[in-house]
Amino acid sequence: MALGRDAARGALLSISSGMGARAIGLVSTLLLARFLSPGEYGEVTVAAVLVMTATQLSTLGLGQYLIAEPAADRSVAFHVTAYHLLSGLVALAAVLVGGHLLGGALDAPHMARFLPGLAAAALCDRIAYVPERLLVRDLRFGVLSGARTGAELAYSVSTVLFAALGWGAAAVVAGNVARSVLRSTLFIAAVSRRDWFEPTRLSVEKTRRLFVFGVPMALGASCSFAARRWDNLLVSHFFGPGPTGAYNLAYNLADVPAIQVGEQIGDVLLPSFARLEPHRRASALVRSMALLGLVVFPLAVGLGAVAPTLVAVLFDQRWRSIGPMLVLLSALSVTRPVGWTVASYLQALQRPALILWLEVLKLVCLMGGIATFGRLSPLWTCGAVGLAFALHALASLVVVSRVEAVSLRDCVGSLLPPLGACVPMVAAVLAVRTGLESFGAPKPWLSLALQVMAGALGYVLGAFVVARRTSEDLIERLLDALRSRRAAT
Repeated sequence: MALGRDAARGALLSISSGMGARAIGLVSTLLLARFLSPGEYGEVTVAAVLVMTATQLSTLGLGQYLIAEPAADRSVAFHVTAYHLLSGLVALAAVLVGGHLLGGALDAPHMARFLPGLAAAALCDRIAYVPERLLVRDLRFGVLSGARTGAELAYSVSTVLFAALGWGAAAVVAGNVARSVLRSTLFIAAVSRRDWFEPTRLSVEKTRRLFVFGVPMALGASCSFAARRWDNLLVSHFFGPGPTGAYNLAYNLADVPAIQVGEQIGDVLLPSFARLEPHRRASALVRSMALLGLVVFPLAVGLGAVAPTLVAVLFDQRWRSIGPMLVLLSALSVTRPVGWTVASYLQALQRPALILWLEVLKLVCLMGGIATFGRLSPLWTCGAVGLAFALHALASLVVVSRVEAVSLRDCVGSLLPPLGACVPMVAAVLAVRTGLESFGAPKPWLSLALQVMAGALGYVLGAFVVARRTSEDLIERLLDALRSRRAAT
């Protein structure tokens, strides 16, 4: 029960701060779109993907070992720090040397000028990686949430300020540096230096254990990263920087529910699953997916339902092409959290090889889909992305049902009621939009507000009709977490 309260409180903190940070970031993105063209945004996006690719491929998956093994001592943390920093320096040096050669192939010839600043930001994140993992291991989600929110605020203010001063796409680089410096400073200050940077002799045995666990995790994480980012490179190659900028912005908007709700809950689930008794993990997995679906599904489906009106309210004519993309990409946030939940469960079981193969499957489906029918147009690319993530979610459920005593029927059954509750929500949104259009063309912001209110009401009613048990469970968990937090205060 204590672990459940800690997990619920951690999830509540992570989600609330994550939504605040994302709201800040969303506002800055919308303001940034006023100062940048899709082509400029597309080129800096390509540069950022290359730097992130270098850092991701060199991560080695060692940080997750500190979470999956809560009893790991300080010497293990120093091993992780040493290998993580060394591999990062090599990777960043490689991308700085060879990055300019890729600009022509990706139809982004000016993107190399953004690489040094983005590499500096990545190095700051690299230094703070192990302290951040230790905060997750120790369930210190208050510190994590505060640091992440402050860092996102620094990014948003810096980016918009420098864009307004005429820096162009270089403003995005400045924002990344500001965010990384502040975040790394706060993470390092929150963890004792001895816990992660106390020098010790590197042990062959500890190194072997770390790499046996970490390499499959790293390969899986790299495939997951590639599935999230390499699509931008293919879009740039097939369609140029302008469509790439529009596609990336639509993807980022569609990703809000998955990243800022689903991923935050995923951060809580891994240490929680790791601390549970083995015989209780299967039921916890099914329950977690039901609660996650109840929170994430309405955000994802609702975003797709109001997308045409939302784009008309927030963007000028240069960015209107993202509307249909946003409708198709909103399917991401329905399926991705399912894969994350299963991945957290498999990590707690120390089954990284299974995570790797699931991520390979997702990457193959994604890149294959974009390279074949996805190259017909950016909209076909969006369809290929949604299909790939849906197949990954289904495969994840099948795998966990085969390797553990988890019923596939129970897993799927836990997701259907929250999804069914979205039906009246979508019907309410469409009814309001159609009704308003029949009486004339109202102000887009008024139409959006009415659609959101109608959708929220439709979902609440639907949830208490078709997902009543899960809704009551969620309310009970939230109230319990709030009571626990108040008592601790």
